[in-house]
Amino acid sequence: MKICSKVCSILLCAILSCSALCAEPVSALTSKGESISGPISLAGPGSWRVGPSTYAAKDLVYIRFSADLPPPRVDSGVFLRGGSLLTGSLINLIGDNADLSTSAFGALKIKRDDLAGAFVPPPSGQAENLPVLAHYSGILGAALGTYGSLLTPGKTCRVRFMGLDEMNAEKVMRVGSEQMLLTTKGKAIETVSRQFVRMLELATPPLTAVPDDDKLGPLVVVRLKAGDLLCGRVTRLNDQALTLKTNFMGERDIPRALLAAAFLYGAPLNQNAGLTWLSSIAPEKSIHTPVFDAEFPARMDSSVDGNDLRVQTLAFERGIGVHSKSELVYALDGAPRRFVAVAGIDNETLGRGGVLAKVLADGKELWSSGEMSAKDAPKTISVDLNGAKSLTLLVNYGADNDDSGDHFDWGWACLIKW
Repeated sequence: MKICSKVCSILLCAILSCSALCAEPVSALTSKGESISGPISLAGPGSWRVGPSTYAAKDLVYIRFSADLPPPRVDSGVFLRGGSLLTGSLINLIGDNADLSTSAFGALKIKRDDLAGAFVPPPSGQAENLPVLAHYSGILGAALGTYGSLLTPGKTCRVRFMGLDEMNAEKVMRVGSEQMLLTTKGKAIETVSRQFVRMLELATPPLTAVPDDDKLGPLVVVRLKAGDLLCGRVTRLNDQALTLKTNFMGERDIPRALLAAAFLYGAPLNQNAGLTWLSSIAPEKSIHTPVFDAEFPARMDSSVDGNDLRVQTLAFERGIGVHSKSELVYALDGAPRRFVAVAGIDNETLGRGGVLAKVLADGKELWSSGEMSAKDAPKTISVDLNGAKSLTLLVNYGADNDDSGDHFDWGWACLIKW
């Protein structure tokens, strides 16, 4: 009996240890600018438990499930209505259905109305013709509705070829393994060989709101380690899987091992939004003042060089990349709001750079980074804007009065009104 009892104790310890290892702790940022970490679970509809504390889902700006960084590029993928992106490829589009081959879910059949676009990698020697397809940041921006994005899947019907040529269409009638059949604006029927097509954009009808879905919590974007972006609402979470309800495949279990991050989808400022990403709205003023002649305009949801936003060990799916000397001014509506961000010098400088960053509301300084180098840890910003009519983000040269390596990221930069 003693031996049996000892064996049972060992087995129990092993089971408990295995459970503890099933899901690594998460890190998260709250709407008040607090960095938190710990085991995560769903506390109920629209709420999370992180460590010992419970938070409304709308109060967690982002959740990082894994320290592993997603890949910087996605070579081929499919855009879906509502802001989702699946890594994989469009097999065919016939009648009211489309067949996909996806890395996360295998073969997948979706409704035609949910297909917003598809892309494949440019051939060797052609990458410079479509640089926006070469960088994941461009694909990310197209899926999320980033301000100034060159791609607009779901908004128009267009075919882009391996060069810069484009063809506007009235409707894509059929997509087969070798050819596409479409009608042009003049109602003429065109046949296009798929081997020459690099990007397909399809206009989609607006989504119909499901009132009961609001009870599940806010819309979130779940990013997988392979680069997928899945927009939906979380209905369940345990050590093995997260269940996400999306418009294109209903409720689907996603293994925890595939999860990279989740963040709030947000909404435009003029919709009285609870959270608005700064990268989704046009700045009233955007000025870059270089030491010499090189121009580095601000980039939305990417670093100033067009890469994914990275500051030391942190990755930001949303944010703004700038180069000193930079001034961004945003017009606000005077509603009480909070500005939250995590800021620092991007990893792409390889340790170079030094800046002084500031946040102003109606011209009044609310936050200053002090002298900041690439060796400094990223700094979390959380300031009350009260009823300000303008928000200004300044990045000046550092003590060396030089702009070399001054690639600065305003990661997770958002306006919050709860």
